[in-house]
Amino acid sequence: MKFFIASAGLLVLCVSMSGCELLCQAGTGTCGMSREQAEKLLHPKAYGEYFLKPGMTKESWRADWVACGGRSNGDYSSDAPPGADTATLLADSKRKSEKLGTCMHSKGYEYRTEP
Repeated sequence: MKFFIASAGLLVLCVSMSGCELLCQAGTGTCGMSREQAEKLLHPKAYGEYFLKPGMTKESWRADWVACGGRSNGDYSSDAPPGADTATLLADSKRKSEKLGTCMHSKGYEYRTEP
């Protein structure tokens, strides 16, 4: 009986000391990150939101992005037919992102990953 109590106590001690690490490995993996870093990891920006131009409002940016062929939320979709294979989807997505990038650059935007 003493063995079982000692084993349970040891198990509780081990779990309580490594609790955060277990959550990090099995959960979101954000332990040790700042709140800003965790937000970037858990809520990444859409592709179009990386195109910046000084003095532009969110509405002006959105109008330019949609005029170039993007979606109003900053994303874009490929024009590949439904049921296309992976290689076709990837090639079409690359073509569409390059087209959007060229259009946004022609409007004076820069692609920046940092503000």
